[in-house]
Amino acid sequence: MITRSAATLLLLAFAALIQAEERTTRIDSPDGKVAAIVTTSDVAPYVSYTVERNGAEVVAPSALDVRLQWIGSLADGAELVEVDQDKFDTTSTMPWGKARTIRDHGSTATLEFLTKGKARWRLAFRVYNDGVAFRYEFPKQTELTDVVVEAEQTEFRLTGDPSVTYLPLPNFTSTHEGLYGRLPMSDLPEDQLFGVPLLAVREDGDSVMITEARLRDYAGMYLERKGASDAIFTSRLSPLPGKPSQCVVATAPHSSPWRVVMLADHPGRFIESQLIEQLNDPAEGDFAWLEPGKTTFPWWNGEIEHGKASTPDNNFEVNRRYIDFAARNGIAYHGLSSVHGDRPWHVQEDPGFNWPRPDADTRVARDDLDLPRILAYAESKGVGIRLWVHWKSLYDHLEESFANYEQWGVRGLMVDFMDRDDQEMIAIQEEILQAAARHQLHIQFHGASKPTGEHRTYPNLFNREGALNLEFLKWSDTCTPPHNVNIAYTRAMAGPTDYHLGGFNAVARSQFQPQNNRPVVLGTRCHHLAMYVVYLNPMPMVADVPEAYEGEPGFDFLVDAPTTWDETRFVAGEDGKYLVVARRKGDAWYLGGMNDWNARTVELPLAFLGNVTYEARLYTDGDPSGNSPNAMKQRTMTVDARSKLSLTLACGGGFTAILHPLQAE
Repeated sequence: MITRSAATLLLLAFAALIQAEERTTRIDSPDGKVAAIVTTSDVAPYVSYTVERNGAEVVAPSALDVRLQWIGSLADGAELVEVDQDKFDTTSTMPWGKARTIRDHGSTATLEFLTKGKARWRLAFRVYNDGVAFRYEFPKQTELTDVVVEAEQTEFRLTGDPSVTYLPLPNFTSTHEGLYGRLPMSDLPEDQLFGVPLLAVREDGDSVMITEARLRDYAGMYLERKGASDAIFTSRLSPLPGKPSQCVVATAPHSSPWRVVMLADHPGRFIESQLIEQLNDPAEGDFAWLEPGKTTFPWWNGEIEHGKASTPDNNFEVNRRYIDFAARNGIAYHGLSSVHGDRPWHVQEDPGFNWPRPDADTRVARDDLDLPRILAYAESKGVGIRLWVHWKSLYDHLEESFANYEQWGVRGLMVDFMDRDDQEMIAIQEEILQAAARHQLHIQFHGASKPTGEHRTYPNLFNREGALNLEFLKWSDTCTPPHNVNIAYTRAMAGPTDYHLGGFNAVARSQFQPQNNRPVVLGTRCHHLAMYVVYLNPMPMVADVPEAYEGEPGFDFLVDAPTTWDETRFVAGEDGKYLVVARRKGDAWYLGGMNDWNARTVELPLAFLGNVTYEARLYTDGDPSGNSPNAMKQRTMTVDARSKLSLTLACGGGFTAILHPLQAE
């Protein structure tokens, strides 16, 4: 007879045996505050990882696994055969971004495994002061030539019950243009697709952001919550079109994107991080021809711009007005998409933009536009022309179209309606970027998923949409100041964000009505000016009609605001409520703050100014109630690192400021 005490000892001995068979690999950040611990075991989860920050678990032991066709689970029965660890520290520059230089500094470990069938696979980990990244790698080998990924089962088991800001998505084929929710982790719906980045904030402000980096020739990642009582997110991959059981089809060697766990003591600190860019490959080739800058976009103003018949003379006059406006105000580009009747600039008989017509030909401009005349006039004024295209119409004649655009003197494209991030579409996007670079064209992806840092590899990718943005005010009231703030704390942290900026006709919340022609915006003028600082974008729009700007208060800030930066700092904020960001260009600092619907007074520390005294020119809300949203005040003051700016942000309000150093007497 076995007594209870003896049974307990046997259980303890068995547990000890299991523990003894576990093997752990620890990777520490350069500052010693962040660690990733990878554990292999003979019992599930067979391979797992843990993330610690300041000695406390942030991500509890979470499973790592991929299911391959013909092999099944990689982790089940995997044998760890080799571990290589190292450190790295390099510095390079980027043509544009949130900072001029990028320092890639961290610790790395590569763990090599054998499956039951002796196929080799690897886990690569990188640990930084501001996060952890890992990916699955499939080296070249005779045992695994074809890599067919059926599913990825990476877990993110967050500790505690953080507040989560999330983007629910209906399926794998969407524009990623939706409203964010905010719930405790324990209240999130199960079996719901969530887009990334996803933000989790604890009561003490410690924050986690989950996303991916270097998405190339692979399927985009989503998250699902699994388990009614556990705070577990599990990865889901976008399947190939018409192949629900296949997400990736490739030949070894191949690797997944980096799965990224960003860490900070405040969610606003993520805006300073370059982790996503660090995980991408540096650009190859010469990109000295790139010219970031602002752009017009008349489509925003609707048919009011095409009220006359579509003739070469009428279309020239419409575009000439914008080109002249751009030339007067240092706006680098004019965006050209269509003529009267919602007909694209290129050959296509039927109106409409959102699906490719059989006769669409992006190699040929329509006769009633006289594009050569418009291009010649723009060149004489020093303004570049950008064209809109549907991705499919372009892709059918990609090289020929780009060769024509280069010969014509076109500077860039908006490529629209991609609405997918499966492996096939990701490969198409990269092919477009490569071809565009050969022909010295910049690219703006619309109707596309979030960025993953690919602008480091392809600097001619100026921005992506992938966010419900101000264009929605043409037909709905969904793009509100609280939503704009949510974007700043989530989607915008992942990289350049095209948001249809520049609406200069704001109305009070109670007076708003959506309208396609000359749309109005929600939030104060200062709120919208702040977007030029808060959102990273090397080619922001100046989307309103020319008459909306010139002579109006605040337009001088819009003209002065740079589009590329040398340094970025988080100043103050509270996720979902307000955010203040400072960016430096040369020796000048630009500040931008965006607020939700609740008026508030904020005290802003300026310690980042160092030992220099500055003259600050401030643009602040003129009416705290938000009922006169175009009203603004301007004032100047002297500030230094010891100063604190006390500002009142209106309901739906914001502020901007330009700080220039004072010359010593």
